[in-house]
Amino acid sequence: MSRSRRHKAFDRYRTGRLRAVKVNLANCQMPIADCQIEDSERGQRYFFQSAIGNRHSPIYSLVKWVRSWRMYRMVMRCLWFSFLFAVLGWAVAPARASLDSQIAEVLQDKLLSKATAGIKISRLGATADKVELLYQHDAATPLVPASNMKVVTTSAALETLGADFSFRTQLILHDGDLIVIGDGDPTMGDAELLKKAGWDVTTVFSNWAATLQKQGIKSVRNVIVDDSVFDEVALNPNWPADQTQNHYMAEIAGLTLNCNCIDFYVKPAGGGHLVEYGTNPPTAYITVKNTCVGGRENAVSAVRQQLDGNQFVLSGTANAANVEPISATIHDPSLYAATVLAETLKAGGVNVTGTVRRDRTRRAAWAEAAKNAAKDWSLLAVHETPLPRAMARGNKDSVNLYAECICKRLGYAVSGEGSWPAGTAAVGAFLTKLGVPADQFKLDDGSGLSKANAVSPNAMSAVLIHEFYSKNNKDFVASLPVGGEDGTLKNRFHGTDLRGRVIAKTGFVEGVSCLSGYLSARDNNWYCFVIMFNGIPHLSNSVAKTLEDRIVKAIDSSVAEK
Repeated sequence: MSRSRRHKAFDRYRTGRLRAVKVNLANCQMPIADCQIEDSERGQRYFFQSAIGNRHSPIYSLVKWVRSWRMYRMVMRCLWFSFLFAVLGWAVAPARASLDSQIAEVLQDKLLSKATAGIKISRLGATADKVELLYQHDAATPLVPASNMKVVTTSAALETLGADFSFRTQLILHDGDLIVIGDGDPTMGDAELLKKAGWDVTTVFSNWAATLQKQGIKSVRNVIVDDSVFDEVALNPNWPADQTQNHYMAEIAGLTLNCNCIDFYVKPAGGGHLVEYGTNPPTAYITVKNTCVGGRENAVSAVRQQLDGNQFVLSGTANAANVEPISATIHDPSLYAATVLAETLKAGGVNVTGTVRRDRTRRAAWAEAAKNAAKDWSLLAVHETPLPRAMARGNKDSVNLYAECICKRLGYAVSGEGSWPAGTAAVGAFLTKLGVPADQFKLDDGSGLSKANAVSPNAMSAVLIHEFYSKNNKDFVASLPVGGEDGTLKNRFHGTDLRGRVIAKTGFVEGVSCLSGYLSARDNNWYCFVIMFNGIPHLSNSVAKTLEDRIVKAIDSSVAEK
C-alpha cells in the first residue's frame, strides 16, 4: 500500500471516521510504537510505524505521558494515598456515625421531650493532649448536676488539700475539762462505714475512755465541744424544706456522729402491742414517744416533733424486727456527739462531774497554747481520717453529709472560714484554674442537693479529664462507684459485659438525672462521658437511668465496630 493511502487512512482516523484503533504500547522504551488502524468502510488495515512520529497525534501525546517516570510515580502515590484514606475513612466514619445516630435515638425518647439534655463524650489518649472529642450536645449549657456535684467538690478538695490531707479530731485536757476539737470529719461514728472494720458508732469514744484510764484519769469535770471549724449554718437555705428529717439531709456541723443521725431498731411483741425498740447509739440526748405496734405490715417511722428539738415519735406498724436501721436526723449534731462521748466515758469508768456544753473559742486557745508549749494543756488523743477514705464513702454511696463536710473543710483550709460560700468559692477557683468559663458554673453546696447549683457538661468533663491524668488519679477513680459491683451503680450494668468497666457517679434530685465518669471500652481505650438530664417528669428517674445506660452502651458498641 502506498504511503499516501496510509496517510489518508490516518487522517480519517483522526476525524473519527474509522471504527477501531489498536495501539501496542508494550514496549514504551522504543522511540515509536506500532499503530494498526482498521478501515471497516473499505475493508482495509493500515499499519503505521511512523504514526506517532507526528507531534500533533494524540497517540504521540499518550505515549510521551506514559513514558514520564516522574508522572508515573506521582500517579502511583496518588492511588496509594487514595486507597489508604478510603480504608481509614471506612474504619472511623461508621463508628462515629453509629454513636451519633444511637444518641440521637435516645434524645428522641418521649421522656426527654420537654427536658434539657447535656452530653459530652471524649476518648482519653495516652496523655492529656491526646484527648479526642467524639460527641457533644449542649455541652456549654449549665445544668443542675444533682449528686454529680460531688465529683467536682471532691476533685477540688483532692487537688487543693492533697491526698495526704487528714481530718484530725483532737481530745484535750485543760483545767479539769475534757475538750473535743472537731475538724469536720464526716466519718466519725459512721455505723455503715465502721462495721466493715468491726467497729461501732462509739468505738472511737470507747478507745478514748481506755486512753484516759491508762493515764490514770478517773474523772473529768465538763465535756466541752468546739465545732468552730465550721460556721453555725447547719442547713443550706436552698435545700428542700420538707425533707429535713430524711437521713440524706442531716445537719452539718464541725463535730459529727453517725452521719448526724440516730438509728432505730424495733422488735414486735405481738399484734396490737407496742413494739420494743432500741437506738444506735443508745443515748439520753433524745426522748421518744412510742406508738408503734405489731401488725401485718412493716411501716415504721421515726420523726422529730420539732425541727429545733430532739423529741421523737416512733409510729406505725411492724411485723418483724428490722435489719436495716430506721434513720432519723438529729438537731445540733455537735452536742449530740459530745453527749454520747460523756455517756461512753461513764460506761468506760471515767466519771463526768460537770455538764456537756459548747465553747467555740477553744480551738484558737489550744492553737495558741500548743505554739507556746503551755503545760496546762494536754493532748490526749487524735483521731485521723485520710481524705481519700472520706471521698470513697461519700462518692460511692452518695452521702450528702460527706460532700458538705469536705466542701466546708476546704473553705476553712483556703480562707479560714468553714462555710458554704467559702467552700464553693474554693471549688469555683479550682474550676477556673481548669479553664472553665465563669458563665458555665454556679455553685451553692458541695453535694448537689441544692438546685441552685449549675454546672455545664464541659465543666464536668474538664474535672474528669483532669483527674484521669492527675497524680491523684488512683485515689479519685477509686472513690467512684463501679458498674454492677458497688455503691450506687451496684444494680446497674449488672449481668452485662459492661460490669466492672463503667466507673461513674450517679446523680438524682426531683426532675434531674445524671451519670458522669469513665468507660473502659472494648477497643482497650478509656472514654470520659458526661450525661445530664434536667426537666424530666416526676417519678421518672428509673427510666432516665435506662437512657443514660443506653448512651454508655452506645459508646462501647460504636468503638467496637472499628
